[in-house]
Amino acid sequence: MFNGVEIVNLAAYFGAAIAVSLSSISAGFGEGHTAAIASKALARQPESSDKISKTMLISQAVTETCAIFSLVVALLLLFGGATKDSGGIVKASSLLAAGLAMGLGSIGPGFGSGFTGAQACKSIGRMPKSESDITGNMIVGQALSQASSTFALVVALLLIYAVPDFEGLNIYEQLLKAILYFSASIAIGLGTLGPGSAIGYVAGRSSDMLGRYPRQRAVLVRSMILGAAVTESTAIYSLVIAFLLMFAV
Repeated sequence: MFNGVEIVNLAAYFGAAIAVSLSSISAGFGEGHTAAIASKALARQPESSDKISKTMLISQAVTETCAIFSLVVALLLLFGGATKDSGGIVKASSLLAAGLAMGLGSIGPGFGSGFTGAQACKSIGRMPKSESDITGNMIVGQALSQASSTFALVVALLLIYAVPDFEGLNIYEQLLKAILYFSASIAIGLGTLGPGSAIGYVAGRSSDMLGRYPRQRAVLVRSMILGAAVTESTAIYSLVIAFLLMFAV
């Protein structure tokens, strides 16, 4: 039989693996997709290789954000002192839920940011003279898309360090707390999937249109920000529910 400390350690290890593996799926695909479209743009406009390559690298760096968040959470689970106390089922569930929240919460932003970067590179290949406007629009759109992964990071950190020690709880109460933490991780993890990817889609289309209609920059950027703000509201709903599940139920 495992003792309390061993159970907590196993949960932390598994949570770390979930966080980095799930985030790597979307971030890796997003970065590769950006590079693939950038290669097509380079073939179309080889004289603009510096501009396209620069935008590609910036996009890949921003897309990597959610994976870096997951790496931080994984390192905290492994070496951040989260496993120093036994805590039993409740502590183990909170650590495993932290990894799940960050891993799931990275999927949407990773795909969304990758799509935005790919469309920006394609747009620069079409209209190299608008490179600065397109790149700026891309960065803003990717930042809005990555906001969802920030929500997941906050929930993950709270699950690691803000869960109190529940001593004297019976088995039913411990299981209830465990389910609440897993529910919170699912709420924020799946709740960011749509907003993170959809905002990236909006930003990508906005960048694409900038390469076609550069004079409409003000209209396109305003529309992108307004649409992203409304879309992000659903991720905020998920964040609120996650907080309630962790601390108010």
